[in-house]
Amino acid sequence: MKNYIPNVKKFTVLILLLVISNYELMGQTNSIPTINQKQELILKSKINGTTYHLNISLPQHYSSKDTTHYPALYMLDGGYTFPIAHSARTALDMLSDLEDVIIVGIEYEWEQSLTPWFTERTRDYSPTKDVNFENSPTYLNIFGLTKGSLISGGGPVFLNVIRKEIIPLIDKEYKTTSERGISGHSLGGLFAGYCLFEAPDLFDRFGINSPSFWWDNKKMFEMEKTFSEQNQSLPVKVFMSVGSMEGNLMTSVMTAFADSLKSRNYKGLNLSTYIFVDETHMSVVPAMTSRTLRVLYGIKNE
Repeated sequence: MKNYIPNVKKFTVLILLLVISNYELMGQTNSIPTINQKQELILKSKINGTTYHLNISLPQHYSSKDTTHYPALYMLDGGYTFPIAHSARTALDMLSDLEDVIIVGIEYEWEQSLTPWFTERTRDYSPTKDVNFENSPTYLNIFGLTKGSLISGGGPVFLNVIRKEIIPLIDKEYKTTSERGISGHSLGGLFAGYCLFEAPDLFDRFGINSPSFWWDNKKMFEMEKTFSEQNQSLPVKVFMSVGSMEGNLMTSVMTAFADSLKSRNYKGLNLSTYIFVDETHMSVVPAMTSRTLRVLYGIKNE
C-alpha cells in the first residue's frame, strides 16, 4: 500500500495535465473575462484614397492564446455609433445577453468639424447619384459647403473598399469567422440596405436603422424589385427600425419597404422591425444601436 498511494497521485497528476492540454488544444476561451477590450486601426485605402479609422470592440473572453474565432459586425458612422455599441456590449456581456462578436466601427478622419465627415459619408453611403440632394441649400448651409462640393454615388466603390481592404485587414489582425454583419443609421442605413441586395454573400446580418430610402426617388425600392425578380431566397437576418418622430419621409418609407420585403416571402429571410416611440432622427441612435445588437446577436435566456 505504501507504494500504491504515490502511484495514484502520479496518475492523478498525469490525468490533470492531459485534461489541461486537451482544453488548450480544443481552443476553449479564457474563463476569466476581460471587459472593455478595444483597439484601433487606421487604413489608407488604395481604392479611393480615403483614410478610415477602424475602432474594434472585442468580446470579453477574446484572447490571442486560443483558437476561438468570432463573427464580426461592421458599424457605419463609427464616430457616434461605436462608443454606444462598445458600452452596450460591455453591459450586455455582464449577464451573457449577447453572443461573442467582434464589433468594428468604421469612421473618417475628422476633428472639430462635421464637414469632412458629412461629405465623405455622403459619397460612400449613397449607392447612386442624387443631384437634388447634392444641391440642397439646407445641407450645404448646415455644413458650410459650396455648390458642387457635395458628391454622391460612391456606394459601389465603398463596398469594394469594405470587401477588398477593410474586411481582409480585420480578418488578418483578429480571429474572425466568415459570419459578418453590417449596421448603419440614416445614410448608413441606406448603404446597409444596398448591401442587402448587392452583397448577401458578404454579410448575413443587417441592421437597417432610420434608412434614407427616399434617396434618389426611392431607388432602393427599384433595387429590391429587381432582386425579387431574380431571387426567391434571401437567407439573412434583418433588423429595421425608425423613430416615431422622424416624419413620414423616414417612418412611412421604412415601413413600406419592410412590408415589400415581407410580401416577397423570401426563403430564409428573418426580418423584424421596430418603431421607437417619441424618438427623433438622432435621439433614436442609442436605442437603435443597443436593439440592433440584441436582435442580431442576442442570446435568449430561459
